[in-house]
Amino acid sequence: MSTRRADVLTLVRSQPGRLELRRRYSTRLWPAVAFVARAYRMTLGRRPRIVAVVGSVGKTTTMRTVSAALGRPVSRAALLNANSRSAVGRQMLGIRPWDRHAVLEVAIDRPGQMLRQALTVRPNVVVVTAIASDHWQSFHTLEATTKEKALIVHALPATGVAVLNADDPKVRSMAARTRARVVLVGEAADAEVRASEVELDWPHGMRFVVHAGGRSWPVRTRLVGRHMVYPALAAIAVAHIEGLPIDGAINAVESVSPTPGRMQTMALPSGAFVVRDEFKGTVDAWNAAMDAFAAIPANRHIVVFGEISEESGSQEYRDIGRRAGGFADRAIFVANTKHAHQFRAGAVAGGLSRERIDVVRNAHEVIGLLRDDLQPGNVVLIRGRWQQALGRVGLALAGRDVQCRADPCPFKRMLCDVCPFLEQEFYGLPGGATREV
Repeated sequence: MSTRRADVLTLVRSQPGRLELRRRYSTRLWPAVAFVARAYRMTLGRRPRIVAVVGSVGKTTTMRTVSAALGRPVSRAALLNANSRSAVGRQMLGIRPWDRHAVLEVAIDRPGQMLRQALTVRPNVVVVTAIASDHWQSFHTLEATTKEKALIVHALPATGVAVLNADDPKVRSMAARTRARVVLVGEAADAEVRASEVELDWPHGMRFVVHAGGRSWPVRTRLVGRHMVYPALAAIAVAHIEGLPIDGAINAVESVSPTPGRMQTMALPSGAFVVRDEFKGTVDAWNAAMDAFAAIPANRHIVVFGEISEESGSQEYRDIGRRAGGFADRAIFVANTKHAHQFRAGAVAGGLSRERIDVVRNAHEVIGLLRDDLQPGNVVLIRGRWQQALGRVGLALAGRDVQCRADPCPFKRMLCDVCPFLEQEFYGLPGGATREV
């Protein structure tokens, strides 16, 4: 479907718009860009050792921690979720022939894509984070997702290394699908790079002890949540594999801040804290965020929940509401009437009284409810679909002059933090320009 000329002109006037146009046309350009990138990798780009990070969740944070451990910068494009189709090819072409290492986040959204990515990137090391229900509408089962993502592990040469999450059975199973060396990473007893004594260090991050090569080191990361220990472990493992000192890798990993929109902690002027985790709204990411949030010491836990992405039915809204009702002191649901009803019913069943449940339509209504309500010692968890741009809630509570009222957001997974429309009265693009082309 083509975009109207007026929509295109509006898009090219802003950086988010230009990125959106590039994303929309990337599917058409992918075969050509992949061909050129593949040729580059086999000639001028054959010397750098490439680490590919794949999985359903946690890829961007893992890519950032691995990059830090290897002393590599993270490109702006990588932080803007440019991790699939022709975007991977373009990042490949940005690798300089004299670079020692490069770290790429490699994403897919449907069957048949991973093999082409593998043949384009030709990684030396593959890090697999986790297998979850992301893109279930395309893959339908976790087994199908595992099979597709395992193709890049299978494509590794005998001299390659597969860094696999020892705590995820489906990722662990990929060890049988490769001739490369396998390094298990996690909390499991047989992990080659293992974490123990994992503790929340609120509000600073997480503490744990890493065991590798017969030695142990204490680690304190700025990442929040038990599920965020794996990115740090994977980075330490990759550095060890590549012959770098573990002490230096730990120092680099400890300096990595949370990825915006992924368990990102923000201190508010009121003395409260916001935990923003609105970037990916799948059920698996939701449950991991709630596990971490429920463990945070606070005098009041408040949840701001939007809609689930890739949801398969109303029962998921009810289940999440029930879990929230078990630990939250207040819940605000940003959802349509049907989903809000399921959320509310679940929260009440979980133990939260109806008087502490609000249902609203958009981010600005949430801001109005919370602006004068937060007190020292309160914590707020924000989760939802990227289209709802609930990051505006956290930014407004932190003091930003949020004026954007686009609903839905027309820029796919564009973080509100870097969007130039955040402090403008922006209501979206004309003609419904969120359509794919």
